[in-house]
Amino acid sequence: MTKTAVQESLDKLPDEFPVEALIERLLFIQSVQEGLLQSERGETVPLDEVRKRLRG
Repeated sequence: MTKTAVQESLDKLPDEFPVEALIERLLFIQSVQEGLLQSERGETVPLDEVRKRLRG
């Protein structure tokens, strides 16, 4: 995560907020970024495979 991403997240929050709100937002951004990197590396599961796994 970059300082810019953190700063943008802070800028979107109100002047007063619970620390948990910032932590949740940063964890969400980190998860999305990691998912995008996994996708770029081809580390994804095809939809048909996901459906098979969910059926058990």
